[in-house]
Amino acid sequence: MKNKKVALYGGSFSPPHLGHASVIEALLRLFPCDEIWVMLSADRKDKQITADGKNRIKMLELMINELFPDAKIPILISDFELKLNKPTATYETLRLLKEKYPDHTFNFVLGSDNLRIIETEWVNGERLFQEADFLALKNPLIPLPKKLPPHITILNDVAWTNISSTFVRKLIAQGHSGIPYLTKGVAEYIKSNSLYK
Repeated sequence: MKNKKVALYGGSFSPPHLGHASVIEALLRLFPCDEIWVMLSADRKDKQITADGKNRIKMLELMINELFPDAKIPILISDFELKLNKPTATYETLRLLKEKYPDHTFNFVLGSDNLRIIETEWVNGERLFQEADFLALKNPLIPLPKKLPPHITILNDVAWTNISSTFVRKLIAQGHSGIPYLTKGVAEYIKSNSLYK
């Protein structure tokens, strides 16, 4: 397998919404790479996921096919972390990925607001800060911290949104379709499978 430059975008995606889509759009437009991997997280203490991996993969497939049918590079849905079958810290996930794909370069996508907490709040944060290749989407409302990781690319021209999966799940639980925050296909899938009720 040849060396690939990968934009690695992880999250719970429960459900995947237009805020997630805006990140993928920014990566396609602003970051030259060979592939975008959208990686679903396993259950995490800090995230209430509430839909299983199979449903989240299907919703991601629907959203990506609806919004990015002509993407110039592959947008791949990765179940790598799901298959670990346990919550995994970012540092450990990246270590395991590099072990499995030693010739790939993984650029870890995150919001720039997270840069200031990596070292202090993330598991193995100091090592992660020094060793990982970060791809930070600039939040226009929050200045960048003075101290940045040594291996970082900042993407500036990003359509920033405050939509969250938690917000969308609450709307759906109240009987709302989730549109305009979801694509039509994702909203219909949620309804037909009675998710987030």
